[in-house]
Parts: sequence; C-alpha cells; structure tokens
Amino acid sequence: MTEIQKIEIAVSKGKMTKMLIGSIAFVLIGLWLLIYQPTIGNPLFDNVFVKYGTAIVSILFFGYTMLYSLKKLADQKPGVVVDNTGIFDNSIAVSVGFIPWTDIKQIARVKVMNQQFVIVGVSNPEHYIGKQANLLKRKSMEYNYKNYGSPLAISANGLKCDLNELVQILEAKLMEYRNGRIANN
Repeated sequence: MTEIQKIEIAVSKGKMTKMLIGSIAFVLIGLWLLIYQPTIGNPLFDNVFVKYGTAIVSILFFGYTMLYSLKKLADQKPGVVVDNTGIFDNSIAVSVGFIPWTDIKQIARVKVMNQQFVIVGVSNPEHYIGKQANLLKRKSMEYNYKNYGSPLAISANGLKCDLNELVQILEAKLMEYRNGRIANN
C-alpha cells in the first residue's frame, strides 16, 4: 500500500492583510466619490454616470474582496493540499475543493492582466461547473472554461509560496500519479 504524502500550502496571512487594507482603501475611495462627487475638470470623468458607476463598482467589488480577505484571515484551513489522492483547492473565492488525480489531464499556467494562475485541466469540466451552486462563481468558472480550457484555476497570490513552486509541486505529483508511483484509486 502506498503511503499518503501530504503537502499543505498555507494561506499567507501577510498577503491577505495587504489585500484587506487595499480593499478598505478602494471602498473608502468609492464612498468618497459617491458622497463628495469631486470635480476633475475632464468631461468624461465629471460625468455623473461615470462617477456613480465607478463608485458603485468600487464599493461592490472591493467590498466583496474585503469580506473575502476577512474570511480567509479567519480560516485555519490550508490554501492548497496536495496528496496521493489529488488536490484540495481552497486558494481563491471560486475554489471547488477536491480534485482527484483521475480527473486531471494537465497543469498549465495562464497570465490574466498581470496575474498568473495555474489552470487545472480536467476530463469532466461540466461536472465541476454543475456542482457550483453560487451563480457568480459558476459564471466565473464558465468564463475560465471558455477562455482557458478548464473551469479550475488556482492562484498563488494568497498562498505562502510563489507560482513556480506551486506549479512544480502539482506537476511532480501529477507525474507520480501517471507513472504509477501513486496508487490509482
């Protein structure tokens, strides 16, 4: 019987704190725009719809990011767990949880607006999209699937490792599984 080797990658409390502080700042900027409606001297930016739209989007998006950061700071679970059975992803808001090695076809990197992610290519993407109950998360997964070939993305932005380390760990474990050094369940 194969011994289960587990690699746990913790959520970086420092990175989450920076995200929280940045989110609070952008929520405050959105509130400032909404309440004080400053004059910029530019016809586009002085447009009331642009100001209100920017303020509301800033408050909603960064308000959600602020709540997510607070939740992650309180969460004691690791961001990613890699073992002989698969990957448990708890790294980002649209994480799906457990992904068994039997479902994984490939590990790839993508860059989206200066942010890099690991895309976990799976043989049954519709299964993962279908089990997502939250409409916003499901739409995000559908977008990932359409644009990157898989609904599953793992970010190292909030983890205590960089993207290169994460990719090396995932690729090595996937190779172990494919070479039969991990028992195929």
